[in-house]
Amino acid sequence: MLRVAPIITGIAALCVLVSPAAASASEGSQAASIPHIHAPAVFHIAAPTLHETHPRHGDPWSSAETAPPAADQTRPAEPDFFFGRPHFTVTLRGGAFLPRARGQFYEEYAFERFTLDRGDLTSFTGGMDLGIWAGERIEIFGSLDLASVTRDSEYRDWEEITDAGPLPIRQTTRLRTGPILSLGAKVYPLPRGEQLGQFIWVPSNVAPYLSGGIGGMGYEVEQWGDWVVEVGENMGDIFTDEFSHADATFITFIGAGTDISLRRSLSLNLDARYISGEDRLTGDFGEFDRPLDLSGLRLTAGLSYRL
Repeated sequence: MLRVAPIITGIAALCVLVSPAAASASEGSQAASIPHIHAPAVFHIAAPTLHETHPRHGDPWSSAETAPPAADQTRPAEPDFFFGRPHFTVTLRGGAFLPRARGQFYEEYAFERFTLDRGDLTSFTGGMDLGIWAGERIEIFGSLDLASVTRDSEYRDWEEITDAGPLPIRQTTRLRTGPILSLGAKVYPLPRGEQLGQFIWVPSNVAPYLSGGIGGMGYEVEQWGDWVVEVGENMGDIFTDEFSHADATFITFIGAGTDISLRRSLSLNLDARYISGEDRLTGDFGEFDRPLDLSGLRLTAGLSYRL
């Protein structure tokens, strides 16, 4: 509330005191001078105009009390330690699979006849790991991985002759590896954390490891498009067809990687794994008498969560 009314009351009283002197100087009677002042009327008119009953919001002259500051709502920071060593690790990752692509199918057929090379078969791979801590420096884990690549190509030495001129003879090749189910172990040369007292365990900033294991790989090879008869009486004829072969085989792997702590429970996982496997082609690709090479290098990055 503004303190205006007392000021106006004081002004009115001052006018009453001054009015007798002013009346005697003008040779008029005191009764004739008082009506010209109208002090009560001034207060009566001015008071409602200047006297504010309710303070306005945000007015710096308002007598309303300032509201107390809000309580601090900041959440406490997550501690950077565990009460005891973790027992499990869950990892989601993605990256690239670089096939070795050696042997008869690749070097004497796909790369020699068509416009394909080893780099064209690099594919995206994704997967997950579930690990169980068997000790401070050992982890037993299971993995699931998938990878697939599809590439278009043309014959290197053949073209289709048409009235409009020669045209390329095109086909498509798809190579899928997965699901790959594997079981392995990680060995950490350095401790993954430090035990402080009986209960506190603090994770290390960096924890490198070596890994190895065994598993099974499902795979599929597919080709479709236009083909050329390259031998016999019909050599040079073009036909359209598709070929496929799918099976599963045993694999082994070795690898290395590191875990880089981001938070107490979260870390960045960088992993390199060389997978070794092969299998004999049958069915539509039965003419190949040497196994299909399924080996390759898998490079991934992902996030690991410690439980």
